[in-house]
Amino acid sequence: MQVEFVNQHHPLFQEVISLGRKHSATLGFMPEGGFIDHAQKRCIIIIHDKSDLMGYLMFRVVARSSRISIVHLCIKEEFRGKSIPTKLLDELRKKYETTHAGIALSCRADYSNASALWSKYGFVCRGKVRSRSGDEQFLNKWWYDFNKLDLFNNANSTSVKIKALLDANIIVKLRDDYIIQEPSQDARPLMADWLSDEVDYYYAPELFNEISRDYDNERAQKTRNFLSNFIEARFEVAKCKNITSQLIPFISGNTDNDKSDRVQLASAIVSNVSYFITLDKGILDKRDVIEELFDIQIYSPQEFIIEIDQLINKEEYSPTRLAGVSFHSISKISNTELDICIDKFLSKYNSEKKSSFQNIVYAETSKGQNAKIKVVKVGTNPIAFFAYDYGLSELIIPFIRLDDTEHKQTLFMQLISDFIRKAIDENLSKVVIKETFLSENQISVLGRMGFENNSGVWGKTVSNRIIDSAQIVEIDGRFGEENFVDLLQSSCKEERNKILLNIEHKLFPLKFSDLDIPCYIIPIKAHWAGQLFDPNISGATLFGADPNRIWSIENVYYRNTRPITELAPGRILWYVSSDKKTGRSQAIVASSYLDEVMTDKPKILFQKNKYFGIYEWKNIYELCKKDIETPIRALRFSKTEVFQNPIKLPLIRQIFLANGRSENTFASPVKVGSAIFYQIYKTGREK
Repeated sequence: MQVEFVNQHHPLFQEVISLGRKHSATLGFMPEGGFIDHAQKRCIIIIHDKSDLMGYLMFRVVARSSRISIVHLCIKEEFRGKSIPTKLLDELRKKYETTHAGIALSCRADYSNASALWSKYGFVCRGKVRSRSGDEQFLNKWWYDFNKLDLFNNANSTSVKIKALLDANIIVKLRDDYIIQEPSQDARPLMADWLSDEVDYYYAPELFNEISRDYDNERAQKTRNFLSNFIEARFEVAKCKNITSQLIPFISGNTDNDKSDRVQLASAIVSNVSYFITLDKGILDKRDVIEELFDIQIYSPQEFIIEIDQLINKEEYSPTRLAGVSFHSISKISNTELDICIDKFLSKYNSEKKSSFQNIVYAETSKGQNAKIKVVKVGTNPIAFFAYDYGLSELIIPFIRLDDTEHKQTLFMQLISDFIRKAIDENLSKVVIKETFLSENQISVLGRMGFENNSGVWGKTVSNRIIDSAQIVEIDGRFGEENFVDLLQSSCKEERNKILLNIEHKLFPLKFSDLDIPCYIIPIKAHWAGQLFDPNISGATLFGADPNRIWSIENVYYRNTRPITELAPGRILWYVSSDKKTGRSQAIVASSYLDEVMTDKPKILFQKNKYFGIYEWKNIYELCKKDIETPIRALRFSKTEVFQNPIKLPLIRQIFLANGRSENTFASPVKVGSAIFYQIYKTGREK
């Protein structure tokens, strides 16, 4: 079997003309002069076994567009099915692949066998045009690319953006973006503005073949036009065919769609695109083994968005110690953890469907940088999974799930406290929690922290202002409707204080400057401050704090009964006594509410409050100097605000002197007026 380029003097040339005329009904009529003209230019390739012609390929060289155009490809009936077209096309490709852009041809759309041949060899159907014949026929325009870089393609190849190839199912969903999809099937977030600066999206040329199989010509043309939004992947077709065959064990099936699936993934692999984005479950299920064999990463749209966000914001994915506790960390969720957390935190007790929870989670991943999905771990074990997003002046928590661990309740308190603090730091006025499956204990915590339930959604207005009670309408208009100011004026002092304190708790950390309750500066050792409320101290130690203590919104602190007796309700400023191990000593580091003052014998107080505080009996025994009959005092406090900038002793003394008080070393508790309290409190809150 021999393949050669021939001219009109070749012994088999007349057989070429005869074979062409025999099949002119499908090839189109070509006069003898046309055959001679092509032969003179050596634009006819024949394949023969010396005596018999098996087939021929006739082509034109189009210099102005640097392409080869196939005119005829014809094989004798008795030699069909023997890969003869491939041999002829190989010869044509080898001759021109280094000097021209590619091979073009037109073929009737209803010639299914021919279409299968072109597609199998590596041609792509670039478009469809109406035939010039009298019949209502269409011609497919096929193209085989030699992967010659031009100026535009070279610019794309040197782009510093991340490269991702979109599967056909993604392209179609983006084309029909008016159709609302389930979040897990929604591709529209890929087109978010923030991603346009980070990612170049590509499509495989094979997509043109899929389009050619669409019998709706108007829709097919719409898809072709839509591809102008993306970049066509360029590669050596032969390499793509090789990879395509290697993918058969993983993407099986022999339908046209199965074949296209393999080709599109192979196109991503050979074009040096880093990511292949698809919604094809079969491919996603096999990605682990595919990624082991080939240099490609396969993601769904939601996973890809997380991956890109992780590349851009690496520091947010690095675990950080959570609130001063050594073995607990918090970080943004990574792709490898997403499905694990969905499975682990599915509310099976409430018969929640996995698809429902997936849609909630994927809806957040689709928002990209606007939303954050985070995981809390003990070591490598996830114990909490939540997300937050931003609405109009709101911090929104779409879901918050916790594992059933010993720290579940106090961790929930800590996370809610963090949400409130985040809303304040970002000048938002409300925290909204949309989690459906809250436990009774969690609902109780939300109530104590000032959240109100409205049709299953928990909301809390937040403000860090210090205001006169008459200004409350500026924070929450509902108080204007309830004649709040008139109510205060008609109430006695005790009732008035009770009303204002209740509102402070609901709108925490709001403070009323005219709330008349006692204020105290209470000394505390650095160790106990770190264990009870200050992660800046406990976080600097090897072992950190006990999560059940430092995360709780309520705690108890024990002290001697002298020299003063505190009264509750009140306010506390915590003064950390001298300690060389921390830079936060000899300073006021936090503020709390004083909720209850208890004085009794050590064992009675310890039994009553053993679920609060970090004290063990041995600590109480040392405090009372082993005299268990001597009364001690327990201060129950809550809603502690830790100051990032501690107020050091010299500044505290200046504030005291400015308010007519003498200097103090704070060896024991000191009662102060509201003016001193608010000066110190405001200073501590300054950033």
